[in-house]
Amino acid sequence: MWEALVAAIMTAVVTRAGEDVGKAAQSTWTLMVEGLRKRIGSKAAGDEEALREFLEKHPELATRMQAELDGTELTIPSPALPVPSAVWLLPAGPADFVNQVRALERLDGIRGGDSAGATPVVVVGGPPGSGKTATSLRWAHQRREWFGGGQLYADMREIQDPVFGGPPSSDPVVTAFLLALGVPGGLLPDTAAGRLSLYRTRTAGEPVLVLLRGAALPAQISPLIPTAPGSVMLVSTQHDVRGLAMDGAHFIEVEPLDDAAARDLLAAVCGRDRVDEDPAATGRLIALCGRLPLALRVVGGRLRLDTTLTVPELADELAGEPYLLDALALPGAGGSAVEPLFNNVYRHLSEDGRLLYRDLGAVPVTEISDALLTRIGWPDRRARRAAIDQLLGLRLLERAGRDRFAPHPLVRAHGARLATETDPGRAERVVADTVGFVCEWAESADRAIMGERRRLISGPVPPDGPFAGENQRARALQALEAGREDLLRVARIGLELGADEQVLRLATAAQALWFNHPHLAAQAAMSDLAITAARRLGRPDVEIQIHCTLAGAHSTAGDLDRARAEIRTAFGLLPAANDRKLAGTVWEFHARLLDRVARAAPEAGQAAARAEAETAFRTTIDTFQAVGLDRGVALGRFYYGMFLDAAGRPDDAREQLEQARDGLNAAGDDRNAARADAAIGAVHLRLGHFRRAYDELAASAAYFAVAELWRYELGVREDLIVAANALGDRAAVAQHTDRAAEIRRLSEPGQ
Repeated sequence: MWEALVAAIMTAVVTRAGEDVGKAAQSTWTLMVEGLRKRIGSKAAGDEEALREFLEKHPELATRMQAELDGTELTIPSPALPVPSAVWLLPAGPADFVNQVRALERLDGIRGGDSAGATPVVVVGGPPGSGKTATSLRWAHQRREWFGGGQLYADMREIQDPVFGGPPSSDPVVTAFLLALGVPGGLLPDTAAGRLSLYRTRTAGEPVLVLLRGAALPAQISPLIPTAPGSVMLVSTQHDVRGLAMDGAHFIEVEPLDDAAARDLLAAVCGRDRVDEDPAATGRLIALCGRLPLALRVVGGRLRLDTTLTVPELADELAGEPYLLDALALPGAGGSAVEPLFNNVYRHLSEDGRLLYRDLGAVPVTEISDALLTRIGWPDRRARRAAIDQLLGLRLLERAGRDRFAPHPLVRAHGARLATETDPGRAERVVADTVGFVCEWAESADRAIMGERRRLISGPVPPDGPFAGENQRARALQALEAGREDLLRVARIGLELGADEQVLRLATAAQALWFNHPHLAAQAAMSDLAITAARRLGRPDVEIQIHCTLAGAHSTAGDLDRARAEIRTAFGLLPAANDRKLAGTVWEFHARLLDRVARAAPEAGQAAARAEAETAFRTTIDTFQAVGLDRGVALGRFYYGMFLDAAGRPDDAREQLEQARDGLNAAGDDRNAARADAAIGAVHLRLGHFRRAYDELAASAAYFAVAELWRYELGVREDLIVAANALGDRAAVAQHTDRAAEIRRLSEPGQ
């Protein structure tokens, strides 16, 4: 009986009043259930009565059922699926989309071919908030005409995450796609395999684009690949799906915006006038946002909502915010658009991945080496490499060189809070270990650049430092230049931790950078920290040295009054230091200052000023000779010779400079010996000895070029141009002119 009833019901489903098949199935089932549920209970006796009443109310079903019971032949038509039609499921992309030209061009180059089943899979990755989905949507909308079969879209984040127990299959998406493609719900196959087969059939005709957002596993992606020629599977995800490489997937990275594009994005959100009002402050704001589009949209939104808020004020707020991501939020519910992205990425990491993520946040430097990771608690190479690889795969970490890595600024900010909240004791140890490591690293760089010199405070000399090998001076100087901001940051933290000795060691090592690549603001800031540490330790000798080098920097920059103040302070500390060698240093910097004063003095006062400076130079040399410091004597003669040349006494100058060169060579100070050679060449140039001048200068220029001492090389190149002109050597003039231009370019900020 029941089999006959089912047959009759199915016949009614497919023939009912010419309805759509899916609607007929739904209406018939509802009709039956509503009619019978009221009467059929647990007692079998009620079944027949309920069925009789139901059939009396619906005679068309009664007729068909009677025909079935009588054996009358029934013709049950086979329902046909609706003809597939193209569907367009893509959401709109951001209206203020900018840049990403390279990524869009690469997407254009990976169009599906003419062969069925050869659909390219393209994974668009990048740091959180970098615009992966925005880039994918922009390209998909621009290339809509490529996909006659439609464009399907699914946000895989809306499915229970397979990493946390959800189904790893893509069946929910397959079902949603089939419904979107016009398959009635009542005719969906009962099994996942059947639904997948039907999906592949429905996407095998015209080219189809499938865009998946946030897929966590390759197993969620592969089954959804359409097979029609010209189709493309596009995946925008923060997850590590590098396993798709075995299937020939293409991987495209969406990079943070460059400066121009970041300014354009801010301008689109808050107005061009706000962005252009203070370009420097805008640049700071962009850097604090890590050049990520999402973060830039948030700060742009804040500026748009608060017209009284200026870009400099917002940049200062972000810079001073203990937790940067707190400032990257808009008012109102759901305004913190940035932090949830990083929370989601963090929770998908392995246990070691999370630990490394937190450690990277605690480390107060922008670039982390393998050696530093070992120092802060990652001695096991295999575990370290596995954690690094996971963060690299998720673009939370970038390679900065061999065994060197750089976390994104917002990753550091997020990791710092997690480190403090999760294990504050470990975070403190990581910071302290980093201060010690950076101190030793900077001292190794100092020794590679400056060789042996008198250092009033330093740590143990490692047998084989990080800069051992060829071109150690140039490599060390490059490293200090690149890490200039890190040195200052670590010194500040060291002072807060009470690591005063390490702060003084850092400041002493940093002099190797200041002597060769002047950065007055950074040197002054480092000096202030070091002076505080020196006073807390009771080290007037180190404080004197700091005041002297700072006087030299201010003097070179033309601030003679500030230089005088530093020298006066240094002289005032000499009795407490009770160090005769240090007295020679103070006299040397004093004499160099008086030399500049004499050059700047009006003609009427120049004689007296020069006499005072000459006395100071002679005192410098005598003081160093009295304590047996030969390198100090040679340096005193070098600066004295420079003074004599400027005073119009070239023969006396050459004598002092030649003695200085010999003494510096004997002391192993080849850098200053090369400077003495250059000064001798300049004297010969002024005397009209052009060939000899050219040879002396060329040798010095070659040395400075190899050592990347551009500060000194530029002046020598300019003298070489004069000498080559005098010699009539046009080729040499062109060579040195080009090199001088290159040095100026290399010396520009940001190079």
